[in-house]
Amino acid sequence: MTRTLHDLRARDIMATDVQWTTPGDNLLAAGRRMAEHGLRSLLVRGDDPTDLPGIVTSKDIVNLLGTHEPELLAELRVGDVMTRPAICVPAQTNLRDCINLMRMSSVRRLPVLDGTTVIGVLSSTDIFRRALAEA
Repeated sequence: MTRTLHDLRARDIMATDVQWTTPGDNLLAAGRRMAEHGLRSLLVRGDDPTDLPGIVTSKDIVNLLGTHEPELLAELRVGDVMTRPAICVPAQTNLRDCINLMRMSSVRRLPVLDGTTVIGVLSSTDIFRRALAEA
């Protein structure tokens, strides 16, 4: 039986190839890594393996470039510009609730948790692709 968009949970369509950085990593290197690998975000790992203090997105970097010189990227750390806190959802959260949370929080990506462990990232693009597939 095919599940419709209304029946799906975050874990059903999230991306599982999670990429990480740390607050102390150089922002320029993080931005280059995103560009080289076609990524739109990196999750930021804290000191504890279950600590997720934030997420750095291509939007964070573009917004910074709109107000500062590009050379600043070489001086800044991920922790200086990351979105914090990372807004997360449990894996079983239905997509309608995920969409509402994204809209209300003005974010496009939600780390997905199984307990306290990150198991993926759900993006607005994931939802949009699935909706198009059902259309």
